[in-house]
Amino acid sequence: MKTPHAQAVLFLSDVLADAGHTVISACTDENMDPQLFAQSETGELAFYFARADAPDPDPEALARFRALAAKHDVSAYYVPVSLAPEPRALPFRAL
Repeated sequence: MKTPHAQAVLFLSDVLADAGHTVISACTDENMDPQLFAQSETGELAFYFARADAPDPDPEALARFRALAAKHDVSAYYVPVSLAPEPRALPFRAL
């Protein structure tokens, strides 16, 4: 059985692919960042940080996400995913 976090990452991977993005990597380990690395149809490279049915990450986590994206010179987005009653991605937020 997949963890809620893994379900959220795999769902978000499908959402990005359906929107025309090329998903380069997806990591379902919630202790690893980023969860997703993808390229948009326009060429934008971005890290996506997903959280399943959880409150927003704390300021330290957000700062760590931003620093990781800056280090790799890519965009960064935070995406909360609600799993119930059916999976859905809540609005993406640029970090």
